[in-house]
Amino acid sequence: MSEAPSKSGGAGGGPDPSSGLTGYRELLGPVDRRALFAAGVVARVPLAIVGYSVLFFVQAYSGSFAAAGFASGLAIAAMAVVSPLFGRIADRRGQRGALIVAAVAHPVMVALLICLGVWRAPTALVCVVVVCVGGSIAPVGAFMRARWSGQLGATPLLQVAFSLEAIADELVWVFGPALAALVAGTISPSAGLVLSALFGTAGAIWLLRGADVAVIPPPASGPRHTFRPWRSRRLVGVLLANAAVGVIFGVNDVTVVSWTTSIGAPQIAGLVLTAYSIGSVTGGFLMGLVPGRIPAYRLFVVSSLALGVFWGALSLAPNPYWLFPIGLFAGATITPFTISTNRVVHDAVSPTVFTEALAWVSAFVVGAMAFGSFIGGVVDEAGPPDAGFGVVAALSPLPVVVALVAGVRWHRRRRVEGLPVGGS
Repeated sequence: MSEAPSKSGGAGGGPDPSSGLTGYRELLGPVDRRALFAAGVVARVPLAIVGYSVLFFVQAYSGSFAAAGFASGLAIAAMAVVSPLFGRIADRRGQRGALIVAAVAHPVMVALLICLGVWRAPTALVCVVVVCVGGSIAPVGAFMRARWSGQLGATPLLQVAFSLEAIADELVWVFGPALAALVAGTISPSAGLVLSALFGTAGAIWLLRGADVAVIPPPASGPRHTFRPWRSRRLVGVLLANAAVGVIFGVNDVTVVSWTTSIGAPQIAGLVLTAYSIGSVTGGFLMGLVPGRIPAYRLFVVSSLALGVFWGALSLAPNPYWLFPIGLFAGATITPFTISTNRVVHDAVSPTVFTEALAWVSAFVVGAMAFGSFIGGVVDEAGPPDAGFGVVAALSPLPVVVALVAGVRWHRRRRVEGLPVGGS
């Protein structure tokens, strides 16, 4: 464990030492923190590449894009479903057990899936193993944020750490799928799966070498504690706002592909989405420069408003090429929204359920993205190829509306402790 949490940004109205580039230097100064960040980047690679890797592998061995798409969706859905379970285990028993399971189970399931593909096993059996492949991936993003929270506490540096994690998410999601496609196309259809197993195992082992998050013991008497977000209007608002954003993302991704394909330039779809990601990385970096003493829920409302404005503007693009500049600004709102979400959750829940709470947020986003992809496909097929951006524009105000409604009585907010399972 690194040194005690900093108390920067304290009283007296003086300058906040954690703001600006100083915050990044202070956060990453200790060697163990740099190692922790690097381990988290490696360990989260499977989250970004397993869906694409399953898609390429199943299509190559079955010859069916329908089966491949279904299998890929199963892998992603499995990740979303097991994330809260992994989070609960980590909160109650520490991350070590969950990381050991991921380090062992994921490569074993990947090897089994590759064998089934080579043996031309029935699609139903392949899909069962695909679920195990996706379900054996730990929610590393939630684990990392919990580790930073344990090290830094409620200090301004925590926002810098959340910004750094958001940047890591974007970098992995930008380069991960491209790497999976490259190795699957040039080496073997199974190469992406092999990479997922290697990165997942190496990252989990690396994280196991670091200090685990301290487990807060349950009460000496009475039932165990559990995460009950409906006890807080703000937490309900955060979950619903993130679900709305997930739908927006899903519709957007399909519509970008649909519109660029309709003009005979499907190859620029990836470049457009890369522009979003460049904007998101930039937004995450700039968010780390914002003073951490600004109230978390205020940042959440402002970032929701910015997201609504710039994502709604995508519908004004006269042709797909305009998505490059507009998408850059739209992407720049993603990580501030994510970072402020993490801060609200950190401030609103007990440390006994923090990892599980973040995992639930992730599950809401991923599940909503799958639904949004379906909606985008239906809308774009039934109407013009850019019809999905009309849906994006209609949905984009929802996050800020939900945030404002949930925060109407925020001055009477309650801290959501780990509530007894049978409590009222």
